[in-house]
Amino acid sequence: MRTLTLIALLLAASGSGADSITNQLKGCASLEKDSERLACYDALSRSLDERAEEDFGREQKRIAEEAPDSIKATVDRIREAAYGKLVITLDNGQVWRQNDSTRVNWNEGDTVMVERALFGSFMMKKEGGARSMRVKRLK
Repeated sequence: MRTLTLIALLLAASGSGADSITNQLKGCASLEKDSERLACYDALSRSLDERAEEDFGREQKRIAEEAPDSIKATVDRIREAAYGKLVITLDNGQVWRQNDSTRVNWNEGDTVMVERALFGSFMMKKEGGARSMRVKRLK
């Protein structure tokens, strides 16, 4: 009975958009019994088909809602590209290119925050610093 209740809650959440897919998967993964966990994953799989049809044409909005608002990482490498713009490689493998003309004095090993900004853009800021620059992800 507990399994059916949990599956019903997961399906209700997926229909209302109140819970991200990641959280729903974590909910299924937390179930102890193999049969309960499998039933939860099966129910989630069926709900994803319905969700895909419902969200047709609004995919980017869903992705943005489920993504974090910011990340924190360490600068692995900084190189200068055309027009003096910086290309910054982070310790998590992401590569970001500067999109504005802000001057920053950052070094390899610095900790930075990359945050969402308006209109799908991103801002990178050194932790503890006041200056930020607009960036675009390359990789």
